[in-house]
Amino acid sequence: MPRQEVGERALRKPLFPQSGYREEVQRVLRGILVVNVLVVLGKLLIGWRAHSLSILSDAVHSSVDAMNNIVGLIVIRYATATPDAGHPYGHRKIESLAAFTLGGVLLVTCIEIISRAIERLRDPSQIHVRVEPLTLMVLIATILVNAAVFTYERRKGRALGSPFLLADALHTRSDILVSGALLVGLAFIRWRLPILDPILAIAISVAIAMSGWQIFARTVPILIDAAPVSPERVGAIVRSVPGVEQVRDIRSRSDGERIFLELVLVLKPEDVRTAHEITEQVEARLHEALGPCQVTIHMEPS
Repeated sequence: MPRQEVGERALRKPLFPQSGYREEVQRVLRGILVVNVLVVLGKLLIGWRAHSLSILSDAVHSSVDAMNNIVGLIVIRYATATPDAGHPYGHRKIESLAAFTLGGVLLVTCIEIISRAIERLRDPSQIHVRVEPLTLMVLIATILVNAAVFTYERRKGRALGSPFLLADALHTRSDILVSGALLVGLAFIRWRLPILDPILAIAISVAIAMSGWQIFARTVPILIDAAPVSPERVGAIVRSVPGVEQVRDIRSRSDGERIFLELVLVLKPEDVRTAHEITEQVEARLHEALGPCQVTIHMEPS
């Protein structure tokens, strides 16, 4: 039966062909990587000068962005490879797998931060925080930079239909929230409340965990082939086509870019040509209602 291969409705249709998509995503990642490295270096510098666990933890949090930019540059090359005999449905799940890995890294970072913060809460003598005006100025600058990166990366991720860019943008947003809370906390620490440093570090870990959970929520359904659209909705769309008597055995899944649909049509056509026309109408209706999808139809006589 005829098939159509286009992108998933959950993400906007890519503006570029496959090769152009890969090049554009890599260009975005390369630019963001440079910015993220500068942000990490700035936070490490002020964290080291201030002897602040919360700032150093925030730097580690930000370094995950840079590491995943590097991973993304490698992964995107393979995720956008054309389908082959061993991978007839393509390689797009590699990108979702990379985003899933990012979520895992975030949770591991969260655990590490909590453990160190608890140590300092148990032994406050380990806390020797010194907040200077330069500390606050650099942190404010990193917040503004991350805000620009988040806006740019999310816009590009939506336009390109890239799960990895969207996942990475979520992490950048968590950087903004964490650094903003940290900025307020450092102001209080400067007023002789050093115990806030490990407390803020724990708060940072909560923000990291939330970002990781959001990434899992987006990528796990793709990786385990959860249905992106209900059989009831597909059935209603298909039955609206004249000539269709029954539709059953509806299955759907997504690879992060496309929706794949499989279904059985029960028809009573006058001839093969009419049956073929009905299936084409079914595919057109599904594409119109669900966005781009690839449909496999098995016909049975009534």
